[in-house]
This record gives sequence, structure tokens and C-alpha cells, in this order.
Amino acid sequence: MPEPLGCSLLPGKARLREGGEREIWRGGPEDRGIILDMYRRLSLDTILLRFLRPIKYWEPVVDEMLSNARLIVVAGTRGLEAVATAEAYDTGIRGVAELGIVVRDDHQGRGLGTTLTALIAACLLENGYKALEAYFDPFNIPMKKIMVDKLGGRIIGRGRDMVFTRLDLEPNRDRIIHVLMEHYIPAKIQP
Repeated sequence: MPEPLGCSLLPGKARLREGGEREIWRGGPEDRGIILDMYRRLSLDTILLRFLRPIKYWEPVVDEMLSNARLIVVAGTRGLEAVATAEAYDTGIRGVAELGIVVRDDHQGRGLGTTLTALIAACLLENGYKALEAYFDPFNIPMKKIMVDKLGGRIIGRGRDMVFTRLDLEPNRDRIIHVLMEHYIPAKIQP
């Protein structure tokens, strides 16, 4: 099991696009049940866009995430429900992490994916990482908009069923921080 990354920005709250907030915290084994519940409620379209294949049994997926992610961020109501998760995994290339993210269907389009991706990027910057990579289905237009249009990443490759993106962290620090300032309130500065 890899050593978890620290992040001074956690916990906090995400401001949703149409109003309202969701708690954001560092995920861990204690969140297994609420993450499983969230994944089990995902539509097939969301499952295919995020996991690139149908999934029947979620326990191994969640257990692998809890065992292998360097950083897990959960959005929702702590101890009660998860509405989104984002993770950073080591790629085997020093200073480069891979993003995993899923937002529950009823919370998509509300800015949570953008906030969580920017938060993961900021936490990686804090830990000396150089880049965040993500690969996803070519029809996952929201993920492309987040990684490329909003945060300044670039498409580094295309496969038949996949788009590969890379967000170089230091050159895009200002964009990452700008997104966080608009959509995220760390607990340390909340009134």
C-alpha cells in the first residue's frame, strides 16, 4: 500500500454551480461503504465513461482504490453519503500521477468534477508532482473540458477507444488555483 499524500487544502467545501455546497474530505477505509453505495447507483452510461467497461461487482474496484491510490478525495456528506470521488495514483513515472474521478449522475454538470480535479492537482503540486494524466472515453466531453479547457492540460494521444491527456502542474498553477478559489473553500479559512 503506497504512502498517502498529505494536503493542506483538505478538508473543505465545494460550492456547486446552481448553489449549495458539498463537504470534501480525504477518503479512506472508513468511507468504503458510502463509496460502494455511490458506485452501485451509477448509470451504465456513467460507468462506461468512467471505467470504460461494465462492472458487476464493485467491492474489488473500491478495495483496489483504497489500497492503491496515493490520495482519495470524497465529496458528499461525511459518514452518510458520497456523491463524487477523485483519486491520484502513481504511474511509475516519477512525479506523474494518474487521475481517477467519478461523479454521481445526479451531481454531474454542477462543477464538482472540475473542483475535485483542480483540488487533486493542487494537492499533487504541494507534494512536488510535475504532472497529472487522465485517460477517458472520447465521448466523455466534460472530462476533456476540465483537463484541457479549464485547467490548461493537453491531449497527448488518442486510441481507438481512449483519449490521453496531461496537465503539467507548475505551468498551470495559476489556472488550478483560480478554479479552486472560485469553487472551493478549505476548512482552515472557512468562517
